Amino acid sequence: MLPSDLQDEILSFAQEIVRLPSLPGQEGAVAQAVERKMRSLGYEKIQIDELGNVIGWRSGSQPGHTVLFDAHMDVVEAGDPQAWSSPPFAAELRDGRLWGRGASDMKGPLAAALVALGRLPAERFAGHIAFSASVGEEVHEGAAIARVMEAVQPNCVVICEPNGATLGLGNKGRAGLWVETYGKPAHSSAPHLGENAVYKATGVIQRLRDLPAPHDELLGEGVLELIEAVSSPYPSLATIPERFRMYYDRRLVRGETAESVLVSLRQALQGLEGWDLGLRQVALSTYTGDSLQLPDFHPAWAIARESPWVQKAARGLAEAGLEVRYSTSLFCTNGSYSAGTASVPSLIFGPSSGMLAHCVDEYITLDELRQGARGYWGLGRELGRAV
Repeated sequence: MLPSDLQDEILSFAQEIVRLPSLPGQEGAVAQAVERKMRSLGYEKIQIDELGNVIGWRSGSQPGHTVLFDAHMDVVEAGDPQAWSSPPFAAELRDGRLWGRGASDMKGPLAAALVALGRLPAERFAGHIAFSASVGEEVHEGAAIARVMEAVQPNCVVICEPNGATLGLGNKGRAGLWVETYGKPAHSSAPHLGENAVYKATGVIQRLRDLPAPHDELLGEGVLELIEAVSSPYPSLATIPERFRMYYDRRLVRGETAESVLVSLRQALQGLEGWDLGLRQVALSTYTGDSLQLPDFHPAWAIARESPWVQKAARGLAEAGLEVRYSTSLFCTNGSYSAGTASVPSLIFGPSSGMLAHCVDEYITLDELRQGARGYWGLGRELGRAV
C-alpha cells in the first residue's frame, strides 16, 4: 500500500524539476535537485559521475538481484512559448494535469520513480535498487546509461519512459544516416557548365523511397525517412550546388546492424553516380564539461514474454493493482544500449503517453503520476527477488 502522502511529494518534486529548463548539456540544476531529493529520501549511496548522471542506491533486507531504474533529465526545445496554453516551464496545475516541457517526457515519470523507490521500505524488497537520472538521452540513446551500467552492474534494467503504464517488451532501434550527392559548381546563369548536385539527389531520393522496409513480427516495419538536407555552398551566391547532403532517420527492427543497414542502402543506389553515404557521428557535450563523439546507431531489441523477468514484473504490477498490458515502443530508448548492446534483460514502464513527447502543451495527469508510483513500487518489490 502506498503511503497517503506520496502523491503530494511526487507532484511537488515533478513541478520543481519541470520548472528547471534542461536541454542536453544543461541538466545541472535538475541533477542538483535530484541529488537533494535522494538525500532527503535516504538513498544509501549517491554518486554523480563524470558525465553528470546522478545515481542512487538502496539495499533491501534480503539478498537478491540488482535492478536499475533509469530516467533521463534532458528535454527538447519548447519552441515558441506563445504556442503553449501556459508557459512551458511554469509547471502549471490545471484540469487535473501538470503542464510543461518534460512533464511527460520524462520528468513526471522520473519524479514518480525516484520518490516511490525511495519510499519503498527496505523490508519490502530484496537485493539492490539503483536509480539513475541520466543525461543526454535526447542526443544519444545509450552514451549516458552505458556509464551508469558500468557503475551499477545491474541484472535487470527498467527504462522509465512514458508508455501508457504498460509493460514494454522492446523498442525499435534507430540509426542516423547521411547521404551526399556530388556535382560540379558553375555560375547559375550558365548551368550547362556545371552539374547540379541537387538534381542528382532526386534519383537517390526516389531509389531510397522505393527501398522495401524490413519487417519484424513484434516491432513492425522499419522506417527510412528524409528529415534534413542542405546544399553546398550555403548560402549560395549564384553558384550551382556542388554538394547536397541529406540526413535520414532509419528506424530499425531486430537483427539489423550498422553494416547491414549501410549495405542495403548501397545496393539500392547501385548504378547511380556521384554519391556517398555513411553513419552520422553525434557530439554529446555534458554540463560537467565532458564530451563524447559517438556513432548514431542504436539497435532494436525485445525480451520474450515468457522471460522470468517479465513474469516477475507482471506480478509486481498486478499486485500494485494495475492492469497488466504489454507493448513495444516505436521510439528509441536507452534500452537500445542496456538490452540491444549490453544484452542485459530490460523492460520499459512509464506513466503518460509517449505520443505527448516533444509536443506543444505537453502534460501528465495526476492520475498517471499515481499510477506510475504504484507501478514502480510494485516493480521495485518484485524484480529484485531471485528468479
